[in-house]
Amino acid sequence: MPDILTHYLVSYLVASRVVRRRYAVFIALAGLLPDLDVLTGIHRWVTHSLVPLFVIASAVALALFYVHRSYLKYLALISLLYVLHIVLDFMAGPTPMLWPLSNQAYMLRIELNGEVSAGGVSLMPQVALIAEPADFTPRPMIKGSLISSMSVLMAVVVVVVTVVEVLKDYLGFGRQ
Repeated sequence: MPDILTHYLVSYLVASRVVRRRYAVFIALAGLLPDLDVLTGIHRWVTHSLVPLFVIASAVALALFYVHRSYLKYLALISLLYVLHIVLDFMAGPTPMLWPLSNQAYMLRIELNGEVSAGGVSLMPQVALIAEPADFTPRPMIKGSLISSMSVLMAVVVVVVTVVEVLKDYLGFGRQ
């Protein structure tokens, strides 16, 4: 399962393509919102479903349309980051992404295995959509990685990309 730092860093990278980096730092926190369900003792619960997100985002969009249309782009970005979290989880473990329309938790497993021998190279792709009943049983304890070796590597990449972008902006590269 993607850890908290990975969810944040992916959200930051996406947000920083849309808004200024200083705003992206805060807007990227929206990518962590689905994990608020751990406060209930049930991880991957209602907050990991696209259906409530769609209903809530639609209602907020309708209100913003009449009140302050310029904020619609932020709602779209926050909704995208929220969906991105669910997609990352969907590729790592069973996620009830269609609840309450479906009481199943879905997972997409993609693998590419290969063999190299004197006879050549062979690739064996495997794609599987796994469905199992969603388990909304409260747990007395939820364990999970907050930071992993992959997220540390991602953090290094994000820092390098950000430094390069700042230097590019500062030195004026790419300006016409």
